[in-house]
Amino acid sequence: MKRWTVVFLIFGLCVFVSCGKQNSEAQEAEAAQSERVTLPDIDISQSPNGIVTLPENVPQVFRDVFVKYTKIYAPNGKPIHILAQDGWTDDQIKKGRNVLEFILTDSSGSEYGNDKSAIANAMADRKATMVFFNTEPDLRKAFRGPLRGATDLSMQDLRANENPAEGDEDYMNHITRDASFEEIWHLVHDNGVKQVLPEMIAEMRKANDAAEKKGWRGWPDDEPDEHPNEYVGVLIDNYYDLWTVRPKLYEGRDITQEDVPEGQSHFGRYFAASRARMKEHDLAGYALMQKFFSPFLTYTPELPEYFEGTFSLTFDESLVYTYKSQHLVNVTLTGTNNANLTGNAYDNVLTGNDGDNILIGGAGNDTLEGGGGKDTAVFSGPRSEYVIKIHNGDSKVSDKNPGRDGEDSLKNIEILKFSDEIVEI
Repeated sequence: MKRWTVVFLIFGLCVFVSCGKQNSEAQEAEAAQSERVTLPDIDISQSPNGIVTLPENVPQVFRDVFVKYTKIYAPNGKPIHILAQDGWTDDQIKKGRNVLEFILTDSSGSEYGNDKSAIANAMADRKATMVFFNTEPDLRKAFRGPLRGATDLSMQDLRANENPAEGDEDYMNHITRDASFEEIWHLVHDNGVKQVLPEMIAEMRKANDAAEKKGWRGWPDDEPDEHPNEYVGVLIDNYYDLWTVRPKLYEGRDITQEDVPEGQSHFGRYFAASRARMKEHDLAGYALMQKFFSPFLTYTPELPEYFEGTFSLTFDESLVYTYKSQHLVNVTLTGTNNANLTGNAYDNVLTGNDGDNILIGGAGNDTLEGGGGKDTAVFSGPRSEYVIKIHNGDSKVSDKNPGRDGEDSLKNIEILKFSDEIVEI
């Protein structure tokens, strides 16, 4: 929805000007480009979470605006940058980095997403950079001031008040509209997909045009060429059910029922506010998602250290956050609080912390790791219907009942809880 690209091209005019004038302008453009500053190599390897304070060797123009830095690497060994202002928590930065990694993770067997290495390489070559601002006024101030024409980075913004992190109060209560998937998609689209996937771009246009006939209203209104890009951003949000229940806030402002009619998303601009509704009302858009994205979220969120209670990946309409978390496969607890994790039908990896954890894998072949503390793995049937094997302190618990709890691998688990018995190991 919002893109700020700091790549400026100076075109030589060919009408009523001499070749000498053209050469002069080309030289001026080259000189201007050479004067723009860039980011040096920033070492994040010594940081436990990969996030560092901007070091002193970073040009002042960046340190005037941002305070934190992280990155991911493309297959060509070059970085894709993330710069963040002081209003961003490390949990939010990790969430944004996770979403970037997810969009660039191969979706095995898909038509366009089977191998995304060329997309990531193109992004790194163009110095693609996510810039995490506190608020929209902070963004405007930066681009009207220090960042205006000063760098050679290709930037895309996201604000702190539109990026709830898994496990925080905002996420658990589904308060803020999550724009991270949409905005980070724009970075990937502008600096990678456009360059290497012309077939996907053509299909995006075709699906967008079909959706517009059904009532999709693209934006910006005066830039129809951008509508397919925005359309895919909207599709991602609804494919992962971010609008199935209407969020309460948009960048700190209330979202009312009048703003978003029932069953719609993005302030009434799109007509299918869930994966299920997409499959029913926008089959071309639904198919496009399957051709590039995994049906589930491949990254592993680390819940905040202060998290308490239970985080569930099983959909439960009484727990509003599970409309979103049902698409996760893996999750990790951090800190020392006693907290619990519940998996879903995927092959989950559930990782505990240094507190006492209760881990419920559920269906699928799950990996349950307790960490510190006294940890419990829970199974739905009686003890007699499971086979327990223990080797070098690790356990494997196999359900004899097909389609129920599967075969789970356990590490650092001290207690097995069955429906009729508790076993200490």
